[in-house]
Amino acid sequence: MNAINSGTRQLDPVAADPAPDTAASPDQPFRFTGPRQLFARAPGPTVQGLLALVIYLVVFVLAAGMPLARHLNVPNLRQYWTDVQFYAWALGWWPWAVSHGVNPLFSSQIGAPHGYDLAWASTAPSVDLLMWPVTAAFGAVVSYNVVLLLIPPVSGWACFVLARRLTGRFWAALLAGAVYGFCPYELQHTWQGQPNLTVIALFPLMGYLVLRWWEGSLRATWLVVWLALAMAVQFYTFNEAFAEMAAVLAGGLVIGLAVAGRSGWRKVARLAGLAALALAGSIALAAPYLLYSLRHYQGALTRQEPAYSLPLVRLIVPNSLQSFGVTPVIRYSGHLGRTGIEDYVGIPLIVVLLLLAGFAWRSRVSRLLLLGFAFVIALAVGPNLVVTSVRHTYRLPWAPLWNLPFARSAEPSRFIVFAVLVLAIALALWLAAPVTGRPARPVPLRRLLAGGRWALGLLAAAAIISDAPTSYEAVNPIPLGYQPPAAMHPANQLPAFITQGMYRRYLRPGESVAVLTYRGNAGMLFQAASGFYFRIAGGYINASLTPVNALPHPVTLLAHPSGTALRMFDDYARSAGLGALVVEQAWAEPWMNLGKLGMRGTTAGGVTVYPMAPWLARQARPAAAPHRHARSKTHPTARR
Repeated sequence: MNAINSGTRQLDPVAADPAPDTAASPDQPFRFTGPRQLFARAPGPTVQGLLALVIYLVVFVLAAGMPLARHLNVPNLRQYWTDVQFYAWALGWWPWAVSHGVNPLFSSQIGAPHGYDLAWASTAPSVDLLMWPVTAAFGAVVSYNVVLLLIPPVSGWACFVLARRLTGRFWAALLAGAVYGFCPYELQHTWQGQPNLTVIALFPLMGYLVLRWWEGSLRATWLVVWLALAMAVQFYTFNEAFAEMAAVLAGGLVIGLAVAGRSGWRKVARLAGLAALALAGSIALAAPYLLYSLRHYQGALTRQEPAYSLPLVRLIVPNSLQSFGVTPVIRYSGHLGRTGIEDYVGIPLIVVLLLLAGFAWRSRVSRLLLLGFAFVIALAVGPNLVVTSVRHTYRLPWAPLWNLPFARSAEPSRFIVFAVLVLAIALALWLAAPVTGRPARPVPLRRLLAGGRWALGLLAAAAIISDAPTSYEAVNPIPLGYQPPAAMHPANQLPAFITQGMYRRYLRPGESVAVLTYRGNAGMLFQAASGFYFRIAGGYINASLTPVNALPHPVTLLAHPSGTALRMFDDYARSAGLGALVVEQAWAEPWMNLGKLGMRGTTAGGVTVYPMAPWLARQARPAAAPHRHARSKTHPTARR
């Protein structure tokens, strides 16, 4: 196992054994360990990278993404949720705002009449602007589905690039990329429709840049420039992940100093200085967004509760639905609930890391990975140590650090993505040890050791990938326990009222509309699909700033139309300039039949449009002195 060091000789000047002559250099093509009759010599790193990306994309689409790939123009994902519609809306919002010269961090198109501040909403502008051509050509729904299909393969490819550079081995890097790109964390949040959390490709690419500089193939100036750009893009993707990245980077540099020894201190210290310059440059690039956000801070949820911490047991206990048929594991996992199911990495992958560190302890890279993994897990635990259940927690000594402004609203368990990256790189190094071993060992023994190493590596990859959620639950439009109203059949397709442009016949440009439907946050989805033709009363951007049901509270009062409720709705409709209520028939609930309230609607294209002007005119109160209103005992809809 000392041969493991051969793939890291440029990083580790004091590796235990010199690299065998047959080891592949990160800059040189290598020989496949597969059938030699098929490949005499592998292509170069660029072609290998493209090949890896194609493999990841094809496998992901065929294995998990077919429901989306077959219906790119249909909003398939969890339509009863609010998040998915918000991110689809954001894909349309940023291009629309930029092309119309309006502030993209404030939208008057939602939350009518006053609008919503988006400074602390995770709109992922880097993704939105990158997908602008797709959104402009095919619409926000298609663009959103394409994002969902591309992000996991691209994440896997980014990890492949780093692992390939580190080890020089195609198959080892390919497996490492699959572990990172298709881990439970990535796919869980992909099927929850949250690109701000799933765009994790930049982290291994930053590691690739550092590795190139350490090898001497990238100048310090370009390291700073490229790192600053990558960090800035990460900020514009998700500022919480940017802060987490900074914390992991700082901790990694400290660990690097600890394991480098005197011979490496100066180089690590120089790397720390270059990283600090890059971080400063990224903050300068992010300054417009950052300063605006700080000036418009509206408060955020505090996520210091144990529910947001990493349950340590979830590192090794998979989801009960994917517990490999082991009944005791299924029962125990079901007892734990769904908390932390995205944090699973599996016992075999952890064993690979421990064996790598044990057999190659003299390798500084092995020690860096082991200590880095422990550091990241300590961050993921957060202020509360949760071993099995949130009912039994322990407050940790560093808990006050989570009271800092940028840490207060962060979810500690999201640090797991860095732990998965560490484990993926460890797996690549474990598999990259050459097939040939010490000359004194018999050939059958060397082959047996190599086979055992690959068997464990394949088991580790299979254990984590097989626990990743599938798209079945994600595209199921009806949540567990929900019974749709009689004669209602919830469908994911957008109503023809939107897709065929029928809204232009029934709504005025810029008119304020409230959309009533059980489909989560449908108003923002309809608005994005219509090219922001109308404004939305309400809308959901995050749980701390807007109602989860995406409707203004006075509108929800129509579900229980008492006299007080109707008066509050009347006042709101007049003050907000509400022009119409639009009810999506396929997702409607019984109370959304507003004809019972005396409203007159027109059904067209799968929706019923209730213009507010005629109804409000009938409810108009006669002009009178305030004291006469106070004496009235009748409902405002009654004649005086």
